Amino acid sequence: MKNEVVLVGHVTIDTIVKGNDMRRSLGGTVVYGSLASLKHGAQPVVYSKIGRDFPDEYLIWLSRMGIDISGIKFCTSPTTKFKIRYEGGGRSLFLMSRCDDILPEDIDVERIRNKAVIVGPIISEIPLETLRLIAKHGAIIALDIQGYVRKVNEERFIELSSTPIAVAALHYSDVIHAEASEVAALTGVEDPVEGAKRLIDMGAGIILVTLGLKGSYVVTRRRVYFVPSASSRRVVDETGSGDVFVTVFTIEYQKSGDIAEAAAMATAAASFLVEAVGPGGLRSRWEVRRRAASVREHIEEVE
Repeated sequence: MKNEVVLVGHVTIDTIVKGNDMRRSLGGTVVYGSLASLKHGAQPVVYSKIGRDFPDEYLIWLSRMGIDISGIKFCTSPTTKFKIRYEGGGRSLFLMSRCDDILPEDIDVERIRNKAVIVGPIISEIPLETLRLIAKHGAIIALDIQGYVRKVNEERFIELSSTPIAVAALHYSDVIHAEASEVAALTGVEDPVEGAKRLIDMGAGIILVTLGLKGSYVVTRRRVYFVPSASSRRVVDETGSGDVFVTVFTIEYQKSGDIAEAAAMATAAASFLVEAVGPGGLRSRWEVRRRAASVREHIEEVE
């Protein structure tokens, strides 16, 4: 039987606009993380909330892929939906709707006990009391900080900003993933390494700072690693790459305890993802390992 990994956060329905192309897709850390987990020998268990507007065929597809969706609950509120527009090397997010918060009573404590838990809030839907419960019972807690540094402006576009819950959440997570822009928003420090060090001083453990195609940094209290990007054959769709990165890092780090190896595997897995639209780029663990070998050779301890 596969080891279980628990993923918590909203399943989203995203409208993705890139140039003249527009498509609708399932999104969220729990979706991309679950599909990556399956490739890395872990059974994903999802806790989420969706609206009655959520298409049945999406739930059927998730279940058929091998994801345990028994922790997904229906609400009267609509499903969380975003319009994501890629333009000029950047992206903008427009919040179309937001589902209900995931509360402590929505989590089966016995199901998360001594498990790796990936906490992936999209728009602050996981309150601090839920995160505390997860941290109390889980074996290793990985948090994608993105959903805690997002604020909705008057036009319903997403802006990045430090928030009290983001700061408090640092104390309940063993691994934190953040894009460089999110580190800057949370700390006020533009340099990603110095910003990550600030997060550690604020109570965080291991910090994963992704820089897109420029690679990433893994920062601990005593060490800083630069992890180069892996060579993708092409870059078609970067959606979900951070979700895959943090999930694969956590699974591999729990297995080996080797930060550099886990970072190489996470980098390689994300590099496959971007080669196709949606999750179609994900590859098996042995394929990821082959590409990760070259990444591992070039990881540098910079401090």
